[in-house]
Amino acid sequence: MPGTISIKTINHVGIPVWDRRVSLKFYRDILGLQVIPSMVDSPNIVWTKTIDGTMVHLIEPSDGENLVDPHSAFEVEDFDGTVEELRASGYPEISDTSERHDGQKCIFINDNDGNRLEFATASGLHSSSRVADSLGYTTESGKNEVVSSHAKIKILTINHIGLAVNDRAECMRMYRDLLNINVIPHQIDGNTLAWTELHDGSMVHVIDPPKSLGSRADGRQHVAFEVEDIEAAAEALIEADIEIVEGIGTRHDGQQFLFIYDPDGNRIELATRGDHSSTRRTADENGYTSENGALL
Repeated sequence: MPGTISIKTINHVGIPVWDRRVSLKFYRDILGLQVIPSMVDSPNIVWTKTIDGTMVHLIEPSDGENLVDPHSAFEVEDFDGTVEELRASGYPEISDTSERHDGQKCIFINDNDGNRLEFATASGLHSSSRVADSLGYTTESGKNEVVSSHAKIKILTINHIGLAVNDRAECMRMYRDLLNINVIPHQIDGNTLAWTELHDGSMVHVIDPPKSLGSRADGRQHVAFEVEDIEAAAEALIEADIEIVEGIGTRHDGQQFLFIYDPDGNRIELATRGDHSSTRRTADENGYTSENGALL
């Protein structure tokens, strides 16, 4: 029986990095994300945001030796009700709840494939006097140092996240049944992944295991940032000497995309907004997609 959890949007993603001084040259200076004060006490986390306020948290190793796992944070309508359902769900590695300095409440849980998920209220529920320096180190008082980025790329929001799964039918028990994320027809060839969509149009793509690993190993886990002009973004990447490893491609809903890697090897996609509202494709309950009645 479907749960009652209602997810509004992707609040942020947490991306593991080794050294913020290197990472910010990519995320701030090339992709144009803005560094903002952190609302947690860890000195190892840099908070940044896209144009619409969706956040990207760059997380250094707290012990200096081991990268953390990436995570995706969903903003929910009813936090207390969500916590109650998550605690009753039986999914592993559920955390205690906590509250950040801006009033945002959060809880963490793993899906069956070990993907770390966070569920949170909206950010900025009450004001904070915190300030950040140019590298995102945050203090309670002082002057906020905003670094002017001359980046030609403008990240509007997070278009989707890609999660690696081993058993699609099993993972849908969480994303489709517990979290009530809508399964939609995907807009690529084949049937190696399922597309699911949140209320605001942002998506979660759950991706089956590859038949073989490429030179950069398993690249299923990724974050897709939305841009207005993919051609202009590609030109800016080439100018910045960033290798485009795949693309520019066009999906069946008109969405254009390309793939790159950040300095720490995290797979990053830049994409435009597609329009799959009038697709002739259909999908079954696990996202296996057909066109004109034939399974892709």
